[in-house]
Amino acid sequence: MKKFFLVIVLILVASGVFLLVNHQLKLMKYDFKGDSINGPVTMKSFDGEYKIAYFGYVFCPDVCPTTLTLVATALDDLKYKDVKILFATLDIKRDDVKTCDEFAKYFYPNSTCLRFDDKELDRVTKSYGVKYQIVDLKDSVMKYSVAHSSSIYLFDKKGRFVKEVSNLTYENVKKEIENLIKNH
Repeated sequence: MKKFFLVIVLILVASGVFLLVNHQLKLMKYDFKGDSINGPVTMKSFDGEYKIAYFGYVFCPDVCPTTLTLVATALDDLKYKDVKILFATLDIKRDDVKTCDEFAKYFYPNSTCLRFDDKELDRVTKSYGVKYQIVDLKDSVMKYSVAHSSSIYLFDKKGRFVKEVSNLTYENVKKEIENLIKNH
């Protein structure tokens, strides 16, 4: 009988350790070390607010302005004040932190631009599953464009990943943000 209880205790301890390690790995997967208008930041810098992460760039002609407008409109309509948009630039050659931050705040005042160095940008985009590619534009003043995926990533107030949203219709974005606030 003692062996049975010992086995049960060991299983419970092992399960607890597994769950704790798994939880920490998930937190680390979506963490980052970047620069913002206020200096160096990590995901923890934004604790206490729900977070919506989006990857794009300032010179984006259509996808970024459309997505940021969509998310900002949903947030305005829902009247949530404790939601932060984290706009992570994919164009680290052209987007300085100040210009990028102004761009993000144009769409939603409670936004922050995140800018990473080359190595961190590679790591973060792989962790999030963001796809992007520099596209050469030989006869353009812009010189290049950045083709990129357009999902938004929802996080709770502690920086825990909740959901990737790729169906970016107004109704769906609004519903997913509501679900984030109500359930997390």
